[in-house]
Amino acid sequence: MNTIPLRRKCSSTQGFSLVELALALGIAGFCLTTVLGLIPVGLASNQVSLNQTVAANITSAIQSDLNCTPLASGTSPEFGFTIPSAGNSASLETIYLTADGSATARNNPPTATGTAVSRYRATLWFNSPAQGRTATAVRILVTWPALADGNPASSPQYYSGSYEADTTLNRN
Repeated sequence: MNTIPLRRKCSSTQGFSLVELALALGIAGFCLTTVLGLIPVGLASNQVSLNQTVAANITSAIQSDLNCTPLASGTSPEFGFTIPSAGNSASLETIYLTADGSATARNNPPTATGTAVSRYRATLWFNSPAQGRTATAVRILVTWPALADGNPASSPQYYSGSYEADTTLNRN
């Protein structure tokens, strides 16, 4: 006689235990806290990178302006820098600029209540060549924030960031 064996129902519950769930939530919370803690560092790094990029662009614009200066006038066309002639002593000029690189004031700190807010300060040191020579050495220092130093006639001291470049103008 053929008998069919009876099948027993196995009642096993499947899922996670409360301990496993608590460990998974703890690990996920730790990882999330670590990632969220890196956001301020990333934002600060991004701001520094942005300021350095703008300062590099300002420096490039100043160098181009100085290279386009006619020998006869000695005054740069865009920013109005006066390049000293051979045999003169070294000179310093300061210009204040907005975030887009347009000038707001020269050799005089702008007021904080003006319409164009200065974010950058560019200080240029001109070392005029000796008599009979034509190459003028120029040191360009762009610092921010612009109004950190109130004295435009001296080298800036109080700033949070800077970008510096040296160039030589061949005044043939």
